[in-house]
Amino acid sequence: MARELWITHETSYEFDRNVDGVEVTARLRPIDDPGQEVLESALLCHPRPAARTRLDHGDGAPSERLVVHGPVRRIELRCQSRLRWSPATPATRRSPGPDGQPPAPDWALPGGTIWEWSAGTLPDRAPAPTAIAAFLSGLRDTFAFDPAATGPTTPVPAFFAGRRGVCQDYVGLAIGCLRARGVPVQAVLGYLVRAPEGEPRFEESQPHAWLATWDPAAGWIEADPTTGLPPPSRHVVLRRGHDLADLQPVSGTLLASEAASQRLTVKVTIVKEAERP
Repeated sequence: MARELWITHETSYEFDRNVDGVEVTARLRPIDDPGQEVLESALLCHPRPAARTRLDHGDGAPSERLVVHGPVRRIELRCQSRLRWSPATPATRRSPGPDGQPPAPDWALPGGTIWEWSAGTLPDRAPAPTAIAAFLSGLRDTFAFDPAATGPTTPVPAFFAGRRGVCQDYVGLAIGCLRARGVPVQAVLGYLVRAPEGEPRFEESQPHAWLATWDPAAGWIEADPTTGLPPPSRHVVLRRGHDLADLQPVSGTLLASEAASQRLTVKVTIVKEAERP
């Protein structure tokens, strides 16, 4: 059964002083996908932007560029989307196939500590889906979920050494280890619905990351190395890309201003409507 979801994604930037202006790129509209259909989506910005441009990259994941003139000390973005969500849809896709993959990062290559560790479950080349599944499951046994342990810029080797982190760390480590063995991988960014069939009707959340690996026989197979929950049973896709760095929901640059420190706040609210046939 499908059900409707309302997802509100709020992002605010607060600067330590007034700035002359900000150019922001917002990638906040979820994509249409086999397990979800976007029924409506609207993006609001305060202060009101002097210019806004819709960017279509031809991949079904449009974004918007907004220019806010200053002086301004705080910018708020609020995107509200209504979706028809079908969590029972199989988590495999045939199209599009894998395109040119980035090279594996240096820390994942043969001879390093992380390569030797991952060799416990992954062969040197072309691991089978069963080996990949065992490797991803092993991450949850090795690493502890701890939002206080890492930040957005924490390098993967630091997460590996500390054995604590969040979804982006699990996914970054897994992508590097798999790419080093020739497996095409996609990063996926979206949202996690924690109680899809019950109360509470309102959930507060944060963006969530998982991945998809390419199998020539089955296509893209999605998996969540952080929770172990099979997508899309609890997952709503915002967008996909080669790496999580490609998928930032919001990014921006200051216009004609000296550097200013900033504080970023993100809040996601999910409202679940009744199931529909």
